[in-house]
Amino acid sequence: MKILMATMKMDIGGAETHILELSRALCQEGHEVTVVSNGGSYVKILEESGVKHVWAPLHTKKIGALLQSKKILAQLITSGHFDIVHAHARIPAFLLQSLQKKYHFPFVTTAHSVFATEYGLKYITSWGDKTIAVSDDIKKHLMDVYHIPSSDIRVTVNGIDMVKFSPQTDTTSIREEFGIAPQEQVIVLVSRLDESRSLAAKHLIAATPDLAKSIPDLRVVIVGGGDDFEVVQQAARQANESVGRNCVILTGPRTDIHLFAALGKLFVGVSRAALEAMAAECPVIMAGNEGFIGLFEPSKLKVSIDTNFCFRGCQASSTEEMKSEILRFFSLSPTQQKELGVYSRGIVATYYSVQRMMQDALRVYQWALSKQKEILIAGYYGYSNMGDESILSSIIHGFRETYESPNLTVLCKSPNKIFQRFQVRAISRFRYFTITKHLKHADMLVFGGGSLLQDRTSQRSLNYYLYLIRIAKRYGCKVMIYANGLGPFTHASSAKRVAKVLNGVDVITLRDHASYNLLRTIGVKNPNVCLTADPVFSLLHTSPETKSEPLPSEKSNHYLVLSIRPWHGNSKQMSQIIASVCNYAYNTYQLSPVFLPMQEKEDLPILQSICKMLEVPGKVLPIPNNVKSIEKIMESADVCIGMRLHSLIFASMADVPMIGLEYDPKISAFIQDIGGINAGSVAALTEETLRGALDKIMSNHQQYKNQIAERVQQLQTIAKKNVQLAIQLYLHDHTPYEMPKEFIQSNQEQNNG
Repeated sequence: MKILMATMKMDIGGAETHILELSRALCQEGHEVTVVSNGGSYVKILEESGVKHVWAPLHTKKIGALLQSKKILAQLITSGHFDIVHAHARIPAFLLQSLQKKYHFPFVTTAHSVFATEYGLKYITSWGDKTIAVSDDIKKHLMDVYHIPSSDIRVTVNGIDMVKFSPQTDTTSIREEFGIAPQEQVIVLVSRLDESRSLAAKHLIAATPDLAKSIPDLRVVIVGGGDDFEVVQQAARQANESVGRNCVILTGPRTDIHLFAALGKLFVGVSRAALEAMAAECPVIMAGNEGFIGLFEPSKLKVSIDTNFCFRGCQASSTEEMKSEILRFFSLSPTQQKELGVYSRGIVATYYSVQRMMQDALRVYQWALSKQKEILIAGYYGYSNMGDESILSSIIHGFRETYESPNLTVLCKSPNKIFQRFQVRAISRFRYFTITKHLKHADMLVFGGGSLLQDRTSQRSLNYYLYLIRIAKRYGCKVMIYANGLGPFTHASSAKRVAKVLNGVDVITLRDHASYNLLRTIGVKNPNVCLTADPVFSLLHTSPETKSEPLPSEKSNHYLVLSIRPWHGNSKQMSQIIASVCNYAYNTYQLSPVFLPMQEKEDLPILQSICKMLEVPGKVLPIPNNVKSIEKIMESADVCIGMRLHSLIFASMADVPMIGLEYDPKISAFIQDIGGINAGSVAALTEETLRGALDKIMSNHQQYKNQIAERVQQLQTIAKKNVQLAIQLYLHDHTPYEMPKEFIQSNQEQNNG
């Protein structure tokens, strides 16, 4: 694999060392690596390791340098034929993303720290097709601040070369160079001495005069350079004058850090420098500009890993705390000191090897290569309809469970809400130009669930969905109709247009028998059709099992859950009938009525109206905010009366007997499949019919529960066919696609069943 790494410079530093070690490891594995940067002391080591280096002024935001760097990067990309391009800093990432729009190369970025966002920097910060974070807290920062989906981020480690950083390292050369005797108690600090990084060095130097009084033969060695070097140097002179000898040594910038890591009796620092010292079996005082935890020991492992040994959010260090922790270390016995060093090396070996870092990077590279083209998911999403949101949840879960980190983008009304709920990329369903641009490069359009292809709601929505499918096919995008319900059609012309479009898609799965039969009736001859089940059934038992809280009641712990939606016609009469049956259910069967809205703006007014008509205690629940909330409600129900299809589906998943109120053929189709009771059309609903349905269920309650439970098990298995076929289609490299015979044969089996 040919890999291009881009960073600001290759001088001594944590991120630079990460790049150095990663590049060398990749090169040793047989990959061809080129690093482009402004240069620095690590360039020689890179080139000696077989890594090519190209100079570009990527270290500065000056316009001239940016233009020059962009030109150099463009030349590299067009002539180098790189399989992957990997940026490690803000400036190169910004330039490379602008070039990606033109050259369409797989692009990965690594976030080595929390980026500053002031002065509009947030809006010029670019991220690749996939992003690597070097800690979990950085991943959270990327999600919270930059809204990168969790599925697009992989957490890696700052890999440490365990052979290079070893307690067996011979330190004779630097002892001779700096005149350090074997008996001296050496404290080493390695850090870039910039103003933003030099706080620990200043505290250590300030503590040195007092430490020298308590620790015989103390020597403090500070390794590094930067824009704060002169300030640190002046502090060192003052400390040495106070001690009366050359106690503090400033080495300036060095590349032989492994020698200093092995030199120390104790190390002071954070991040990669601390890990390198730990690999050399040197105990570490964890102190830096971003936080302080003192001496590293087993009790501090979790906070260390969580913050990637940077300690963001921990208490600030001080001279007194620095002195106290150093003295505590020297008060330990030699055996205890040795044990701390051995433990530290073991932690690095377990969690922070270069090999793991390289493997993580290669996984992300393959991920970016295979996922450069995205999967678009279209449906009625972002309207706060819990039925459709549940469908979307099942589709996303199915892809993520079956195929590692798919590149998903959802077309929806409220992209921010969808992103927050599902951690998936989302774009407005009304941005036609943007959608068309995505479809040009997408590999697949998943036309996701629900009754989308119908004209009862409106011709406009039907036209929209047919437009999406036509555009997708025009650009060669694979199209799957994913567990749809079909119809109803009030106009013959609508059915004809739908049939024409569906004959051109790659795969069709339908969620009920009625839709399957209608498909053939309207003239769809596409052979790649499979009768499955609503995708929400595939979510059964995927959430962690929790004990449901009982629903509120003044009389019992038995509940009648109702999910009613407004419908044109005699809504007032329907409401009065439902209220009367609720009174009957409470007085006869001690069932407390609880009203469940599935779409807040639509359902709440009619549910509140019905609740006011009651002569018994009742409650309108708040709109659930996730699938688990609905599951918990249904787990406490004894009976469900529903107009909303997915209220009935969730009831069935909890083995709850149900009564369907038909406003759409999908209700009767589902009730027939699941084994509930259909109370008939809402337009013709009577109190006697609804009471009779309730009486029938309550007199045979366990029988209905058992029947539903058995059928749900079947539907759960069938529902998984949706994602199985979707993945098969996605991985299919040539056309036309032919559905496996076992899926086609299952249609006949289900129809017979």
